[in-house]
Formats: sequence, structure tokens, C-alpha cells
Amino acid sequence: MAGMAFIAISCGKPKAETQKMAVAEGEEWFKSYCVICHGENADGKGNMATLLNTPPLDLTAIAKRRNGVFPDAEVAKIIAGVENVPGHSTGDMPAWFETFKKSEGITDEKVLQEKINNIVAYLKTVQQ
Repeated sequence: MAGMAFIAISCGKPKAETQKMAVAEGEEWFKSYCVICHGENADGKGNMATLLNTPPLDLTAIAKRRNGVFPDAEVAKIIAGVENVPGHSTGDMPAWFETFKKSEGITDEKVLQEKINNIVAYLKTVQQ
């Protein structure tokens, strides 16, 4: 899995429409899976935040912490569980690639990558 390429997948639709759909789906997945720890506003203030070993990051400040650059591929790898950051290697945050396989019954790796990429697309829209 470490060598996986995280790519945006389109179905022949215009890029803007495809991107809008990706963001909308990413927001749905974020609300279903991430809000409990990262909060409704992706600010790290979810209901479970105080119970975790490492507080969840404020996901609205990813680009700010990187001099205005949002690292799409790195964020996708972190969500997937390919790359570790504080809080992820402690067992607090699941490796979503494997979790989605089990919880959603998704076995197609391209579909899994697309789901993760859509969450990344959504996170880009909430940057401050």
C-alpha cells in the first residue's frame, strides 16, 4: 500500500462539476467519519477530542501551517494510514483505507482512493 498513487478520478464530466461533486462527497464522508474527533468545523474540537491521547489537529489550518500550501498527496496518505503524524500512530485515528474496506465493504482500491481524495478535496475548501 505504501507505493499507492493517490489520484483524482473523473468520469468524463467537466472538471469544475467533477470537483464540486468530489467536495460534496468528501464533506459527507468527513461528517460521517471525522466529525466525532475533528469537529463539525474541522477545527479539532469534536466530541471525542478530549478523550484522545493526542488532540486532533485543526484541519482548517493545514495550509497555514505549511506557508499557504495545501499538501494534497500528503494529506491523502495520512488519512489512508500510509504516512503517520502525531495522533495517527497512537491508535487514536484509524487507517481509513483499511477501515473503509471493512466498514463500507469497498474492495476496489481505486474507489477507496477516490473516497479519500474526496475528503482531501473537502478539506481544501475549509482552509483559513
